[in-house]
Amino acid sequence: MIGTSGGPGRRPAPAVRPAAADWAALGVEPRWNGQETSDCAAVLSPFRGPATGLEPYKRYVAGARQRGETVLVVACIGAGQHRHNVFSGTVAPGVHLPDHYGSIAANPLPAGLSPELADGLDHAEHELGTRLLNRPPSAWFRLTYLKAKPGPRAPETARVWPPPGEGELRPILLDGLGDPVAGLWMPADGSARWFVVPHGTDHRLLVEWLVQHALPAYVPGALTRARSTLVRDPALATDAEAQLVKRIAEEQRAHERRNTELQQQLAALRAVADPLRDNLLFGTGRPLEDAVHDVLVAAGATVTRLDDVYGTKSADLLAEYDGRRVLVEVKSANNRPPHSLPDKLLKHLNTWPRLTGTEPVDGGVLVVNHQVKVPPAQRDAEVYTATARSPTH
Repeated sequence: MIGTSGGPGRRPAPAVRPAAADWAALGVEPRWNGQETSDCAAVLSPFRGPATGLEPYKRYVAGARQRGETVLVVACIGAGQHRHNVFSGTVAPGVHLPDHYGSIAANPLPAGLSPELADGLDHAEHELGTRLLNRPPSAWFRLTYLKAKPGPRAPETARVWPPPGEGELRPILLDGLGDPVAGLWMPADGSARWFVVPHGTDHRLLVEWLVQHALPAYVPGALTRARSTLVRDPALATDAEAQLVKRIAEEQRAHERRNTELQQQLAALRAVADPLRDNLLFGTGRPLEDAVHDVLVAAGATVTRLDDVYGTKSADLLAEYDGRRVLVEVKSANNRPPHSLPDKLLKHLNTWPRLTGTEPVDGGVLVVNHQVKVPPAQRDAEVYTATARSPTH
């Protein structure tokens, strides 16, 4: 539990616990089991169902509802022993939601996952997602909201089962398949916000985000009670403060507009470069030849497609640049290229003078896209490791 220091009344006796953050500097104090929690501002804890933390949580919820505040919880998911389910695969410990809203399941995801921000996030949600991307936990989990099932029908004398509650899990971060790996669960009435993040997330990150972004956005009354400097009435600002706040807002809007313009320019450039880059790195045959042609043209060379003039009797391209003329032979190989490829270019250089209407060339260039089925970063830096005749002159 996170309480708000500086509020009225006698504070509970301090308890010795490992510090997750500089609580005093952030204007809050931690509450632990055995301490009063009804005046707390938020919960930062794994919460998986009836356990030692249930009664303190109930008192916190009762206090928040009495004050008309949103129940704010950050729940860390996935801590503990994993098990295998024939229907769900590998499953980690999930989060049990309050009352009769069901639970959130956690399925471990492969290492090396690179999540992305979901669309439509508010400022505090965006801040949390960005911080998780900048300082990721050691593991990610696919989150699945499991709604509670209706209880069994029973005689009037038996226990009455309340109907399951309605809620929604909204993604904050998504994996490559579009599944949430960090999210916000809310009941239909909007009375609570449960932010679900992977266990192993830096607690300092979570505490700082709670105090600096979540509380001002969702529970500003808690900061007001604590007379926190994070909440200020604009009507009480000095002229200098008001002018600077206005200037900051204008700078932020200008930055957002400029960022949007730059993102649009980047998208336009990538729309041109991506197909060319893809053919250069993974292309074979005519698509690879076309990509080499386009690169040479972009570099300022005059390029002739020789297959259109001489068929297969000559190299693929004739490139002219700065008074020099060279033949260009374009080849690809699934693995290491055979040593016979340079011979093909040498053959074209030898037959070139005997073709009708040709003018002398200054040499030739062999372009090889090797190991096309291997990721570019894992390909061998040298096309040939053994000594081979050089086709360039």
